[in-house]
Formats: sequence, C-alpha cells, structure tokens
Amino acid sequence: MKRLLCLLALCVVPMLSGCKDPSPSANTDAATSLVRPGQDIVVKSVRTFAPGDNVAYSNDEYYIVTFNFTNHLGFAVAPLPDHFVLEDQQKTRYLGADSGNANLSGIQNYDGVLKVGDNHDYTIGFRVPQNTQAILYYDATF
Repeated sequence: MKRLLCLLALCVVPMLSGCKDPSPSANTDAATSLVRPGQDIVVKSVRTFAPGDNVAYSNDEYYIVTFNFTNHLGFAVAPLPDHFVLEDQQKTRYLGADSGNANLSGIQNYDGVLKVGDNHDYTIGFRVPQNTQAILYYDATF
C-alpha cells in the first residue's frame, strides 16, 4: 500500500505542477492597439475572436472590450450597450452589444444610472471587419 501511494504521488505531483493559470493570449495584447479610448473611456482589455470563432460565413471578427466609462456628459445617464461606438478612420461606426451572439455569452453589465462624475466598468462586443483600428466612445445623441 505504501508503495502504491508513493507511485501515485510520483505520477500526480508532476501533473499538478503543469497546471497553471493560462497567460493572457497573444491576441489580447496585440488587440489592445486596435481599440483606442475616446473621451471618458479607459480601455482595460480587448479580446478578439477571428472568423471561425462563432462568426459564421463572414470575414468579420468580434472585439470584446472591457473598459471604464466616466460620465462627463453633463447629465445623468443609464448607458446602453448600443450607444458605445467604435469608429474607424473612415468614420464607419460599429455599435456595441452585450448579447445576441455566442461570443457575448455571459456578459453582464451595470444597467443603473450614472450621475455626472460617476464611473463604471463595462464589457461590450463589437462586430467589425478584420484588423479594424478604431476609437471607442459613448454616443448619447441617438
């Protein structure tokens, strides 16, 4: 019995030492340069999902952006996901979403009112053409 425990320990310990938290993927680090913060935004992370990762029949990809938004609009607002906008150099606008696609599963955002000066973290997805570089901002005009 003692031998069996020793043998088991020799097999299990190396396997456990190989279990590590996954490091951030390369696409997370590289993707951060794809999304620049606009006014009142601090980008925390960007994850990209390339074609074939639940973006069927398309060359588009999803950017899942985690950021902090501070309300400097001059009035209280309950931010809506589709009012967060990515705008590329050609002024093409991509509206945000936090549901409606498998890539957005599990995203839950604060839906309360932000008074002027208040801030909160959000995670929003954007479906964009591959390698889009854009500015993220909140558009309260529509």
